[in-house]
Amino acid sequence: MSNSLPRVLVLAAACVLADELSAQVVTQFPVPTAQSRPYTIAAGADGNLWFTESNGNKLGRITPTGVITEFPVPTAQSGPYGIAIGGNGDVWFTERFGNKIGRYTPSTGTFREFRIPTPFAQPWEIALAPNGDLWFTEEDVNQIGRITPSGVIREFVPPSGSFPTGITAGQDGRMWFTQEIGDQIGRAEPGGAMTMFTIPSVQVLPWDITPGLDGGLWFSELSGRAVGRISTSGQIVELPVPGAFSGIAGMCAGPDGRLWFTENDTHHVAAMDAGGTVQPILPTGQRPLCIVLGPDGNLWFTEADANAIGRVELATGDTAHVLVLDAGFAPRVRTARLGQRVQWTFLGPNAHSVLDASGLGLFDSGARSFVSTFVLLGRSAGTFVVHDAAGITPDGAVTIPVRLPGAAFVGVPFPVVWSLVPAPSGSTFDVQVRAPGAGAFQNLSSGAPPSASFTATSPGVYEFRARIRAPGSNLATLFSLPARVLVQ
Repeated sequence: MSNSLPRVLVLAAACVLADELSAQVVTQFPVPTAQSRPYTIAAGADGNLWFTESNGNKLGRITPTGVITEFPVPTAQSGPYGIAIGGNGDVWFTERFGNKIGRYTPSTGTFREFRIPTPFAQPWEIALAPNGDLWFTEEDVNQIGRITPSGVIREFVPPSGSFPTGITAGQDGRMWFTQEIGDQIGRAEPGGAMTMFTIPSVQVLPWDITPGLDGGLWFSELSGRAVGRISTSGQIVELPVPGAFSGIAGMCAGPDGRLWFTENDTHHVAAMDAGGTVQPILPTGQRPLCIVLGPDGNLWFTEADANAIGRVELATGDTAHVLVLDAGFAPRVRTARLGQRVQWTFLGPNAHSVLDASGLGLFDSGARSFVSTFVLLGRSAGTFVVHDAAGITPDGAVTIPVRLPGAAFVGVPFPVVWSLVPAPSGSTFDVQVRAPGAGAFQNLSSGAPPSASFTATSPGVYEFRARIRAPGSNLATLFSLPARVLVQ
C-alpha cells in the first residue's frame, strides 16, 4: 500500500569528517494505517528504511522518496516496538505484547517469530552485535536477551537497576544499554557478564543509546534536560540542553558530525555539536521518537502521535550518500554525477572498508570503525565496484555516467565529458557510443583526453558510456551506466 503525497578517475580522497550542513526543512509522510503509532526506525540494506507500527501491528517500509508499504505481523496485537537490521539484511523486531522476537525476510516476504522463555518480558529495543546475534532489552522483567540468527534465545539479568530500555553495539565489541530505574548505563560482554555505571544526575530516565563519531556511546535523558556521553571505559559526562523540559528520546550521529536527537514533549528535532552547542531546533509533528541516518544522507524519524514518518532534509546536492552496514552497502549501487562527492558512512557494528575492486588501486579507505565516514570526489565516468576488505559486507558499486548536454541537434557538435582530469598513470579511458537503432555500443575513442565534441548525423537518442582501463592487462572498471541525449 502506498502513502499519500507528503504534506576517478579517478575518485579523489577528501576530508573524512563532515561539512557544516544545516537542515532547513522537515517533511512528513503519513502512515497509511490510522493511529498505528510508529515507534522505532532503522536503515535497511535494501536502501529503504523500516519501522514498527505498535498499534497497527505492522512493519512499515519507506523509500527515500517517501513511498510507504506495510506488512502485517502474524501474531495479532503483538505490539511491535524495537527494530534492527540483521547481518544478512533480515528485519528483526520485538513484540512487546506478543512476548516474541520477530524476523522478516524482505527477499522472500516471510515472517518467523520466536517466543521469549520468560513470560511477560515486554521486549523493548533490539540491536545487532558484531558476531551476528541480536541483543534486546526486556523492560518488565529487568533482563537482557540475546537471540542467534537461527532463533536460539538466552537471557541475562543485570546486577542492579531495572527497566532496561535502549541497547546498541559499541566500538569495543560489547553491547551497551540504558536502565530507566536507577539512572544507569550497562555494558554487556559477549558472554553475558555485565558492568553497570551510574549517571551523576538522578531520576533522569536514560532512554536511547547510540554510538557516536568520537568512539563513545551517547544516551538521552527522557526526564532530564541533557544528553549524556559514556566512554567505553565507563566515564560519563552530561551536556545540558537549553530550554524547558522536553523529553529527549531518540538519538543518532548525523553525517554532518553532529549528534541529532528528538524532543518528544516539545515536538522538536535538534542537533548538538562536539562542543555541546545545540542548533538547529526544528519543529516536527506530534511526539517524535526514534531517529536514524538514512541511505540518502537525510535523517528519518518516527512521529508516534502524528502517525507519520518525518524526514530532516539534511542532504545537499553536492554529495551522494551510501551507508555501510554489516548486511551490505545501502544502496548497493549509488549513481553520482561527475564532480559530485560520494560519502560512505560506516554504521557497523563491525569495522569495514571501501576498496576499489578493479585492481587499479583507485581508492582505499582502510579499515573504518563505526561511526565514521569516508569521502571521495567522483572525477571520471565508470562503474566502480566497491569491496569491503573485512569480507563481511557484500560488494557494492558507484556508477558515474558521462556528462552530456540537455539537448543536441543533427550536424551541430556537442560536448561529451567523461572525466574532469587526465587518466590515472598507466591507465586510459575507453569511451563508447550507441547510435539510434544500433544493437551494440561502438568505440568512440580509446586513450583519448577527458572530453571531446561529437556530431550526430541522424536524429534520435544517443547513448554514451565510459570506463578506466590499464592497457595490456585485464584490469579495468566496469562501464558507466549509459547517459542519453535526444538529438533533434
